[in-house]
Amino acid sequence: MDIPPPSCITYDLITEILLLLSVKTMMRLKAVSKSWNTIISDPCFIEQHLKKSLQNPQLIFISNPSSGIVSFPIHRLLQNPSSTDSCHFRGSMNNYEVIGSYNGLLCLLFKENRREYQEYQFVLWNPATGTISLKVGTLKDSYAGSPFKFTFGFDISTGTYKVVALAKKCKDEVRVFSFGGSDWKNIQSFPLKDHQINDGVHLSGTINWLDLSKYMQEFNQYGWISNHIIVNAKKSVIFSLNLSTETYTQILLPSGLDEVSFPPTLGVLTDCLCFWHDWKATQCVIWLMKEFGVQESWTQLFRIDYCKINHLRRRSYLLGFSICPLRPLYLSKDEDTLILAEYINCPAIIYSKRDMRVERIRNSHKMSWFIAMNYVESLVSTV
Repeated sequence: MDIPPPSCITYDLITEILLLLSVKTMMRLKAVSKSWNTIISDPCFIEQHLKKSLQNPQLIFISNPSSGIVSFPIHRLLQNPSSTDSCHFRGSMNNYEVIGSYNGLLCLLFKENRREYQEYQFVLWNPATGTISLKVGTLKDSYAGSPFKFTFGFDISTGTYKVVALAKKCKDEVRVFSFGGSDWKNIQSFPLKDHQINDGVHLSGTINWLDLSKYMQEFNQYGWISNHIIVNAKKSVIFSLNLSTETYTQILLPSGLDEVSFPPTLGVLTDCLCFWHDWKATQCVIWLMKEFGVQESWTQLFRIDYCKINHLRRRSYLLGFSICPLRPLYLSKDEDTLILAEYINCPAIIYSKRDMRVERIRNSHKMSWFIAMNYVESLVSTV
């Protein structure tokens, strides 16, 4: 039986009240009242709710694919670094890999090793609503190992979610799959044939890769220099794929940046492209591109001494290469406060640039903060 709202309560007021509720509560209300279901299912309401949710970002972790994911609201972590307040989302899937998050949807990759080939399939999962799409985008490949780098993104011009597959063996092969479609599409070849790149980073309808080829060439030629590699950053560029036009552009690193320690890493902070790198095993340097594609807009935001972070004086190593032992996860709007993950012990810290304050985030969940992913709750459909 439908429950009509009191005549004194307007539609706009009901909408404002519903927007204050959690997705979990709204999903329950949809089953209570036809009128509420109509409001909550309306595309305009879903868009309003998404805009509101974007102001309350979260960090998610995949503790174990069979047990779901754990999310932490960032504002609560900043208020209480010892908070154990989290949400646990469970799905009916097993053995998946999360390759991206956007608009509250997670793109899950399922990989199965066959006798003569590997098979890949993808689904969209909304943890907040519990809805999940059918497995689509089947891709078979006879290469051994892991022949593709997959990146999840969103085509702004068409409102389509896409997966980009960059082949590792066929050096310049790039394919795109669109959710709602049926087939993979071969697009313009990757600009580099012998590429060594970071994992792709999605930002505003583009997929971005930082070319590490020159870094690898210098490493192969000179090897370790005083226990760290110093390379000329001017030799590297960012390749950006526009998901709407399916064309590439090149983005230059900061003009004042000459040398960095191997390897720099690409990411996104405050909806801006960023990269960070180790400097001589003493500092983590973080840059932010405030206007996408404009080299002059690169700004060095942080130069963090490891010794100031709980007397961190150690190097971390991965497959023989030194890496920056810190990874930025979140930057406040005033560009003062960072949430950083530490590689070695995998905890997280809150760092304030203004007063050089450092607080450790401690909670009961055993998980690696270094692989945390940005997330927002939403009502966006997986269909």
